[in-house]
Amino acid sequence: MEISYNEYLVLDYIKDKRDFEEYKIKIENLDRRNISSSISYLKSKGLINVKEYTKKTYYITSEAETYVSGYFPEEILYNLLKANKSLSVKDAKEHLKEQFSIAIANLSKYGIKPNNGYLNYSENNIEEIIKEEREALNSIKNLESVDKSILEKLKKRGLVKEKTNIIRVININDEGLNSLNNFQNNNYAETLTSEMISSGEWKNKKFRPYDLNMRVEEINGAGLHPLTYLIEKIRNIFLNMGFTEMYGHFIEYTAWNMDMLFIPQDHPARDLQDTFYINSENEMDFENPEILNLIKKVHEKGYKKYSGWNYKWSLNEGKKTIMRTHTTVNTVRYLYNHRESPQYMFSIEKVFRHESVDWKHLSELYQIEGAVYSKNANLSTLKWLMREFYSRLGFKDIKLLPSYYPYTEPSMDVIVDINGREVELGGSGIFRPEVTGPIGLKYPVFAFGLGLERLAMIYYGLDDIREIYNSDIDWLKNYKIKF
Repeated sequence: MEISYNEYLVLDYIKDKRDFEEYKIKIENLDRRNISSSISYLKSKGLINVKEYTKKTYYITSEAETYVSGYFPEEILYNLLKANKSLSVKDAKEHLKEQFSIAIANLSKYGIKPNNGYLNYSENNIEEIIKEEREALNSIKNLESVDKSILEKLKKRGLVKEKTNIIRVININDEGLNSLNNFQNNNYAETLTSEMISSGEWKNKKFRPYDLNMRVEEINGAGLHPLTYLIEKIRNIFLNMGFTEMYGHFIEYTAWNMDMLFIPQDHPARDLQDTFYINSENEMDFENPEILNLIKKVHEKGYKKYSGWNYKWSLNEGKKTIMRTHTTVNTVRYLYNHRESPQYMFSIEKVFRHESVDWKHLSELYQIEGAVYSKNANLSTLKWLMREFYSRLGFKDIKLLPSYYPYTEPSMDVIVDINGREVELGGSGIFRPEVTGPIGLKYPVFAFGLGLERLAMIYYGLDDIREIYNSDIDWLKNYKIKF
């Protein structure tokens, strides 16, 4: 039986007939792919015996990595309480920001809970427990075993993930020994090179003959990227519900992106740390310049019985250009140009935020935007639409919680549970009269802006939003929808 040089090396490595686990085989100048491929060919030729079994391994998530090298959220909060003895929930939220919910959820397990708006320090063994969990994460990271109860606790919290591997155990058989002994290693060449051809060296080399009957790796045809697949699915949901797709621009004036939505010019969302401003000597043509007077009037004096912001609105501030921070600007521009009722519109386009990238944040992301302008538009219909949209994607259990946005009242956040952590998928609400009235809309408008990548995390069962843009070809070829 003809064998390749790589196959010869594998046979030579296992020639003493004992069992070898594939992942433990190490051969100089052969990487894991070449070793695995050679074993597969040797198996198909009947030159080795192969047994397979599954083995569970564990790894820590990227979130856990930050806790190993830094602090657990509950550890930060507990240290604050230890230093101050008492802390208001408001101050705790301000200090921990998005980590507050994780911190308070874990501290409450040990009896530290809000009481009349305050958190109070109490002596317990929290520091010892945190130390034990950090050591366990370190052990798992180093492929060491840990106590089963701690492992299950960390898994439940989403800090440790389980992976099942198929392990191949191989040994050489008599046919393999015979092929090994008969292999002529002299002047053997695994690959024909252009240098061999030009020098004539190929004439003195031995090459393995091609077997046209051997199996070859299956080649998959082109397919949609997971995110593209989800975008098309969402697009079809809205089109089937009678919505019209709208489009916008990456670069916007702040007057359209912020001011038209009644966001004051001193709002924190307009700071450099939250928004990408464009530094350019080329000035764009301002689309619909007549809106500037409308904006100025409503910001300074309000609209009908609704008071404005009572400041002097700045034209220079309104004419700054930015990378759009949301696609709600698509909605307000579309409604300005289509004032007849009813209107049902949506878009799925990119937005840009000056944010630190982590497991649930990106600086460049897609937003699912939608709005309904109708005499009958109300909060009940918005709640129904949110639940109907998510149910068509397979999400049955979502929460709609009261929230605040400068341009909607009332407002709601869409919340979903990811591995025990509540994650916001987007915001929604009824446009304030200061947004719709000045542009001539007679009826209510409800709108929603939903994060596509966070939705994709749940849809594909991912723990980190960055994995969606992973270039791992195996995942791209074999990704599975969670539902």
